Amino acid sequence: MDWSVSVRKIVEFVLRRGDIDSRHTASNHTALEGARLHRKLQKAAGGNYEKEVSLKHTFALDKKDHLVIEGRADGIFQEEDFVVIDEIKTSEVYFENLSEDQVEMFYYQGMLYGYMYAVDNDLSQIAVQLTYFQTTEEIITKKRRQFTIEELTVFVDHLVAEYHKWLLFQGDWRKVRNLSLTKLAFPYEKFRKGQRELAAAAYKTLKTSRRLFVEAPTGTGKTISTLFPALKAMGEDDCDRIFYLTAKTITRQVAEDALSALETNGSEVKSVTITAKDKICFLTERNCTPEHCPYANGYYNRINEGLWDLLHHENQITREVIETYSEKHQLCPFEFSLDVSLFCDVIIGDYNYLFDPTVYLRRFFEDPKEEYFFLIDEAHNLVSRSREMYSATLSYQSGATFQNQLSKEHKSLHRLLNKIDNQFALLEEQAKIEDWQYKHQKLLPEVLVNHLYRFAEKMKEWLAANPGDPSETIGLAYYFEVLHFLKISELFDDHFETTIEIGYGDTKVKLFCMAPAPFLTEMLSKGKGALLFSASFTPLSYYQEVLGGEKEDLRYKLPSPFPPERQKIILADYIQTTYRQRQASLSSVIGAIYEMVAAKIGNYFVFFPSYQYLDEVATAFSEAYPDFEIVIQDTKMNETEREAFLARFEMQPSKSLIGFCVLGGIFSEGIDLKGDRLIGTAVVGVGLPQMNHEQELIKEYFDETKNKGFEYAYQLPGMNKVLQAAGRVIRDAADRGVVLLLDQRFTSPRYRPLFPNHWQHARVVANQKQLHYELEQFWRK
Repeated sequence: MDWSVSVRKIVEFVLRRGDIDSRHTASNHTALEGARLHRKLQKAAGGNYEKEVSLKHTFALDKKDHLVIEGRADGIFQEEDFVVIDEIKTSEVYFENLSEDQVEMFYYQGMLYGYMYAVDNDLSQIAVQLTYFQTTEEIITKKRRQFTIEELTVFVDHLVAEYHKWLLFQGDWRKVRNLSLTKLAFPYEKFRKGQRELAAAAYKTLKTSRRLFVEAPTGTGKTISTLFPALKAMGEDDCDRIFYLTAKTITRQVAEDALSALETNGSEVKSVTITAKDKICFLTERNCTPEHCPYANGYYNRINEGLWDLLHHENQITREVIETYSEKHQLCPFEFSLDVSLFCDVIIGDYNYLFDPTVYLRRFFEDPKEEYFFLIDEAHNLVSRSREMYSATLSYQSGATFQNQLSKEHKSLHRLLNKIDNQFALLEEQAKIEDWQYKHQKLLPEVLVNHLYRFAEKMKEWLAANPGDPSETIGLAYYFEVLHFLKISELFDDHFETTIEIGYGDTKVKLFCMAPAPFLTEMLSKGKGALLFSASFTPLSYYQEVLGGEKEDLRYKLPSPFPPERQKIILADYIQTTYRQRQASLSSVIGAIYEMVAAKIGNYFVFFPSYQYLDEVATAFSEAYPDFEIVIQDTKMNETEREAFLARFEMQPSKSLIGFCVLGGIFSEGIDLKGDRLIGTAVVGVGLPQMNHEQELIKEYFDETKNKGFEYAYQLPGMNKVLQAAGRVIRDAADRGVVLLLDQRFTSPRYRPLFPNHWQHARVVANQKQLHYELEQFWRK
C-alpha cells in the first residue's frame, strides 16, 4: 500500500515533545503575512539562495508498502564546502524565550529536508540553519548545525519506522471497519413510521454528495435514521469520517446510544465524544500551564503512548473512557480527546467544532485531505448559536482590570493598553456629547482594531517572557478576548454591524453578525455531504436560507409517526398575552392552566416568555389553587439542580405536579419525559424574542434584504420555541397528552400556516367552559 505525508505532519506527530501551555498560542499573523515575511527573509539571503524548494522521497517500508514524504524547504544555498538547508520560522516570541522542545522541532523538519536533499544529491554531509524572525522588533536569529548522512539516516529511519506502525494500524482498522459496515443491518426489528424513508433519503443524499434539510417530528428516530445510512456509505468508501454535531449534551448521549445499538449489531466503528474543555478539566479551576496542571506538564511526551493504549482497547470513546485513560497516562482529557479524534471514524461534539471560527478543529478543516459527512442534529439551534460564534465583544473593563494588575515596569505593554483605553474614552466622550448610551454603525472600528493587533503581538511576547507573573491569569483572559475580537474583525463585512454600549461601569464594543449564513456555507462546503435535521424546521425554506443552504440543496418533511388522536391540540382564542394585555388576561391564563391540570391527575409543564411573567402567574395560581403542587425553574441551575427538577416528574403520580418553565430554556427542548412522566403542556404566548437592540438590527437587516424583518427576527424564532416546548409531550407511540396554546394570535393567518401537519386537527375554544369540555372529552376517550 502507498501512503503520503508532509514533512511537517510526520515530524510533529512522531517527535513532538513538551507541555500544553495556553500562553503559547499560534502567531497572530495571517497566512499571507507569514508568507510575506518569509519572502522578505528569502530575498535578503542573496543571489545563490534557492527558495521554496520542493523535495520528495519514497521510503520502502516493507515488500509491499511505501511512504512518500514531501514538502517545500524554505531555502537551500551553497556555502564553502557544504549545502545549507534553511528553515524559517516567525513569531512574536523572542528566540531566547522559546522552549528547548520547540527549537528542536524546528530543527527536526530541517533535518528531514536535509536527508532528502543529501540522498538525492549524493552528499556525505549537510548543514541545517534555523532562521528565526521575531516580528515585533524584527530581530533575526540564525543558528546552524551540521550533520553527516549517517546521522541523518539514523534519525530518519527511526522517524519512518515509528510512523509506519501507525499507518499499519489505520490501514488494518479501515479494512475491519468497512467490512463490518457493508454487512451492517438496521439494529431494530422494524422501522418506525417514516424512518425507512428518512434513512433512504439520507443515504441517497450522502451518496450523491449533496445537502439535505429535514424536518422529522419527534419519535421518528432521527439519530439512527441518519447515522445508519451515513455509516453504510462510509463502508462503501464514500467518506473517511462522520461528524455528528449537536447543541446539547443530551443529544450527544442519543448519538452514543445509537452507536452502541449498531455495535451490538456488528458494526466496528471507532467514535469519540468531545466534551467542552471547562466541563472535562480535572482541575477545580482550569489553568492550562505546566506549572499549574500536571496533565499539561509533559503532555506531548506521553500522548502517543496513551493513544496507542486507548485505540487498541476501546471503540466507543465516551467522556468516561477519555477520563479513565487520561488519568492512567496523566494526559489533559480535552486535548487527549482532540488527538484521538484523528483516528476515529465518528466524532460527536458541539456545533462549534465545525462552525466557530476560533474553536473549530483546524486539524481537519484548514486543509482537508479527507472527505467528511456532517450530521447536524437539532439544527434549528444553529441559527442563534452561529450568530454568537460569528460575533465578538471587547470590554473596556477587562482591559482596565488587567492594566491595574500589571506591574508598572512593563512600560511598552502599558503604552499599548493606554492606546486601547483612549479609544474607549473617545467613544464615551462622543456618547456624552451626543447623548446616547447605545449606537450602531456599518463600519469596522479600524483604529481600535489596529491598536489591538499591536497589543496582541506584544502580549504574546510578554507571556513567553514572564511566566508566573501575578497578572498572568487575568491577562490571558483579556488576551483571548482580544484574539477573538481580531478574528471576527477579519470576517467583518455587510453581514455585520459594530455596536457600542455604554453603561453599568463598562463600555463594550461588539462586532455583531446579523446573518452568518455565508460563513456556515463555507464550512459546510468542507464536507462531501451534509444532513441538517430537526423536529421543528418550519418553514424549511427559512432554515435552508439562514443556515447557509444553497438553491441546489434538498428539502424533506416527514409526517409525525404517531396517531393524531393521541395528542389534543387546543387553541385558546379568548386569551391575549401581549405585554399590554397580560394583567387583563391573568385570570384567564390561570383558569386555563387549572382546567388542564384538573382534567386528569398527572405531570404538566407551563411555559412562559419571561421569568417575570412566570413568577407573576405562578404566584397567582398558587394563591388561587393552593392544593396543587408546583415546581419553578430557577434563573440559574447547574446540572445537579436540573436533574433534581426533572426527577420530580415521576411515573404514575398520585397527585398532579406542574412545572413552571421559561420558553426557550433548558426544559423546553432536549428533555425526554416518556409515558406519563409528562401528559400536558401549556404554552403562554407566541414566544416572540424580547425586543432589544440586536433583535432590531436583525429585523432591519432582513427588512432591507428580504422584506421579512419581523418574520426572521421575531415570529419564526418564537414559533420554533413553541414547537419545541409542545414537542416535550408525545415522545413515544404509547404516549397520550394535551398541548394548550394560550394566545389569540395562534388562530390568526400569520401563525396557522406555521403549524406542522400533525397539528392540523387543533381545536379552537372561545372560553374556559369549552376548554373544560374538550379536555374532558379527550381524557374520557
